[in-house]
Amino acid sequence: MGFLKKDSDFSSGEHFSVVSAECYFQGTLSVQGSLRVDGTLEGSVDNARHVIVGTEGKIVGDVTAEIVVCGGVIEGNVCAEMLEVLAEASIKGDIRAKKMIVEEGGRIAGQCVIGDAEKEPAKEKKEKNENK
Repeated sequence: MGFLKKDSDFSSGEHFSVVSAECYFQGTLSVQGSLRVDGTLEGSVDNARHVIVGTEGKIVGDVTAEIVVCGGVIEGNVCAEMLEVLAEASIKGDIRAKKMIVEEGGRIAGQCVIGDAEKEPAKEKKEKNENK
């Protein structure tokens, strides 16, 4: 997770928001750029580009972002283009993502829909048509 490295290019216009370890935030957070959570966030995260939950971080609410990297805890539904669940992470909620990586030890309790939901496998389409 090379997020917020010393040599990050802040002149690119990318917006970074941080909920640090000693912070507690309650409410819906609409983020246009990237968010790192090392503290506790109770509420939803909407429209983020990147959401990174550090090993001590916790989000209690739904997360919608292009890329989500979870090293801590998410208790809520996750909707992302790409989801990475690190070894010590825990997600309790449903997941909808185009791509997902789960490291050994990462825990998920909920339903997962991975891939493009628009494209049904040919076999499933055929079975649906036969049952009509």
